[in-house]
Amino acid sequence: MNRNVFFILGCPCAGKTTVAKILTQRYNMFLLSGDERRFDYYKHADKEKHKYMTMDASSFWDWSLDEMVDWERGVISEQTPMIIEELNRLSKERDIVLFEGMMDIKYLLSVADRNHIVYLTVDREICEKDFFGRGDHNGMLTAIMNTEGISDEEKNRRIEIRRASAIAAFYEDAQSYGLQSFSRKDISSPIEMTNKIAHYFNMA
Repeated sequence: MNRNVFFILGCPCAGKTTVAKILTQRYNMFLLSGDERRFDYYKHADKEKHKYMTMDASSFWDWSLDEMVDWERGVISEQTPMIIEELNRLSKERDIVLFEGMMDIKYLLSVADRNHIVYLTVDREICEKDFFGRGDHNGMLTAIMNTEGISDEEKNRRIEIRRASAIAAFYEDAQSYGLQSFSRKDISSPIEMTNKIAHYFNMA
């Protein structure tokens, strides 16, 4: 991995997208968003290589919490090499490249400098409270609420299991990987968070 690539990873609602946009504007970086590219990677999925991305999810809402979490993690694991390939290409075309989102951390550490990676976190209570306030998650909430032919009880069950599975899948113990971690609860504003990350990346 080229030295001009940096990574902002983190759990849902930790502020990854917000600080990544500030950083890219401030330092003229090229931003690659995992959330925005996620469904594009599905187009290149191969049934022989990508069990999770090609899985029949028609019974998704009947899956257990553990099955949902396993699928979420599996998709990210399968997409990580695709993301790395794209970042390697971009790093040859751009001065500085920033990725924000989630990746398979073990795989990432096998190809990237850990000093180019930060992990953002937030208390689970805040994560649960804010989860459906995000634009992409809010669309999911709307879709569940507008589903016809199911009871209000079933809608509420789907909302809770979807929130629980996404948080459980991507709430990592960054320190166990030796990664620099910043908590949203300890930092007063996105600007302060951005400044800390820039300092850690030796940009400020």
